[in-house]
Amino acid sequence: MSIWHICIFELRRILKIRSVVINLFILPLLLIFILGTALSSAMGTGKDTTPDTLRVGIVQSNEAASSPVGEALKAFVAAPEVAQMVKVKNMSSQDETMDALKQGDLDFAVIITSDMVQQWMVGKTVKLQWILGKDNTLNVVGQTLFTSFTDELNRQAAIAKVLGPETVMAISTQDGTGLPSAQPNIKVSSPGHSGQSYSASQYYAAAMLAMFMLYSGMTTVNSLFTERDKQTLARLQATPVGNGVIFAGKVAGNSLLAFLQAIIIIVMTNLLFGVNWGGHPWLIVLICILITLASMTLGIIVALVSKSATSATALMQGIIIVMTFISGGFTPIAIDFVQRISEFTVNHWALQSFLSMMLGATLQEVMHNIFMLGAVCAVLAAAAAVIYRKVGYRYE
Repeated sequence: MSIWHICIFELRRILKIRSVVINLFILPLLLIFILGTALSSAMGTGKDTTPDTLRVGIVQSNEAASSPVGEALKAFVAAPEVAQMVKVKNMSSQDETMDALKQGDLDFAVIITSDMVQQWMVGKTVKLQWILGKDNTLNVVGQTLFTSFTDELNRQAAIAKVLGPETVMAISTQDGTGLPSAQPNIKVSSPGHSGQSYSASQYYAAAMLAMFMLYSGMTTVNSLFTERDKQTLARLQATPVGNGVIFAGKVAGNSLLAFLQAIIIIVMTNLLFGVNWGGHPWLIVLICILITLASMTLGIIVALVSKSATSATALMQGIIIVMTFISGGFTPIAIDFVQRISEFTVNHWALQSFLSMMLGATLQEVMHNIFMLGAVCAVLAAAAAVIYRKVGYRYE
């Protein structure tokens, strides 16, 4: 009996289980359809969209308006790059601004206080105060625009503190305005090729493919524990077949299952939902191989360190859900700390690899994501090898 015979037997045994077939092949397609349809308006349809003109209310006292900060803000919103994106309205009070935001007359509001002006004058780091409107997209646009303004103010304040105010004036008067931040460094662009972005269906197809391929590792866990619980592993070990051959055959069978799952999801999402997976089919194959490797090694680690099938299944499921969540598989998370943690997960680099191909990114960028995915897989494989040497797969 060879690894190939055990592999085929394992694959045939799993495919006879109706619940496994539903969970691995039908459920992913159903989730992609539901999430892609429900969130298409929030995430987009894969075409470039330009936000509506941002109606900004500015609240400031006469003293703040005549200060260098107020003059700089006036120059900032009058710059051509900003003027085509925002429509400014000066407001007399915060109460009036709040009413305008509630009624939908304004989308965003900025507040300049006298204290902020004084802090900037003495070289301290300052931040604008703002009031958010009803539209989350326009709120992000407003925060991004005016954060760039305060960043420039703080940069020039730091220069003045180190080199003296004369240096700032010399820099700012080069454009003839004499004001800081009169020429904002703002550029509106789209990721990937011009006119191309991913849709909700594409995003969740990539995310769900990575997640459910990892769930194939759970079938490995169940298979390894089934042989022990039914005491059939002792019979297998009584045959002239080594433990390594038995173990490798089971892993190979589940690996074929994971790869078959990937092929079906990719082909069906392309045919049913029009998902464009990019123009590098061989790189897609490579990514799926790496995810399969990660799935199997993660399943091996969990199976070998767990005492029972129940605890192993719960641990494996928890790991997959956590990795999918922090990597943005359910919804993108714009928290720097969470994003840094997600870079240690399989899902993050798998998702980035797929999305970079969907966006038509350069081959160098795609290969960087694949390389990082391979690095995570290598760490998992090394850990699985060490644990297998210490624990092994045998009936006790």
